[in-house]
Amino acid sequence: MTPNWFVAWPVTGAAEWLAAIEAQAPGGLRFLDPGDLHVTLAFLHRFESGQIKKMTSFLKGLPLGGIDAITPDRLTALPQSRRFSALAFDIAGGRLALEAQIAKWRDRICREAGARIESRPVAPHLTVARPQRRIGESDRHAVLEWLEQLPSQTITILRLDRPRIYTWALEDSATRYRIL
Repeated sequence: MTPNWFVAWPVTGAAEWLAAIEAQAPGGLRFLDPGDLHVTLAFLHRFESGQIKKMTSFLKGLPLGGIDAITPDRLTALPQSRRFSALAFDIAGGRLALEAQIAKWRDRICREAGARIESRPVAPHLTVARPQRRIGESDRHAVLEWLEQLPSQTITILRLDRPRIYTWALEDSATRYRIL
């Protein structure tokens, strides 16, 4: 299976916060490792790994830096609550800055990588969990009830580092993604 590639801002300083969220969660979920947390800038799909040096150099040349403070808001089921494949926080604080950066750079990064241009609207979010492969209906229902009761996380401040290229991690890795 060919891995997917994407450009994203790595999230730092989220380990304790994520552990507290996970401790409250019902069964049936797989939480991402704190090192895997990111906000996607551009999805490259099945990028040719031979272009990594070129893309790394291209990204370093862009005036893109980290973002000192974002705040997560509500945790939601994506793409829809009935058949969700991810749990992600909407972004409250810092959302406008993220939307502006994504809108400004996403298409240019995709063109440089030879990737198709994204047609979906800009919607920055922070995925933190996915359902287990064989999640049962009772666990799925419990997750949706938990989401309704979980308060907004706007008191949490997270930092985004300079965007980097991501792909799937190697099979023996403890993390889901590998940052290049």
